[in-house]
Amino acid sequence: MRPDHYKLMYDFVNWAGEQSHIEGIALVGPCADDENEEDSNLSFLIITPKKKKTLEAILQLPFEPIEQASQEEYGLLSSIKVVYASGMEADYGVTGEEWLQMPLEDELGAALMSGFKVIWESEELFAGLQRAIALYAIDKEM
Repeated sequence: MRPDHYKLMYDFVNWAGEQSHIEGIALVGPCADDENEEDSNLSFLIITPKKKKTLEAILQLPFEPIEQASQEEYGLLSSIKVVYASGMEADYGVTGEEWLQMPLEDELGAALMSGFKVIWESEELFAGLQRAIALYAIDKEM
């Protein structure tokens, strides 16, 4: 992972740790691999019962100036894609716990299989999803 990614991840997790409504954070995709030097975006998965509040707060984070931001909806998950002034890009997927119970479909399953790393969670929040990823990987190998 690139040094600027580590800094943003560290700053984001420090900020999120101060937010009582955030229940868990994971990295998703190639950025979840510490050894990956690929020029991939940081992709965060944030679990919270206060989705709207979290989405609004992400756009106000004091990390570095935002050059561009866009929001997309994927059912229960809302994603904010941010391009910072330095050129670094980050995706912040925000959803509630109910999203963790959804079956893994091909695109989502493939993304989670390419990398999934829990950064912080309360009470093994991501345990079921980690089992689902493992089962998805076994099914794809058959």
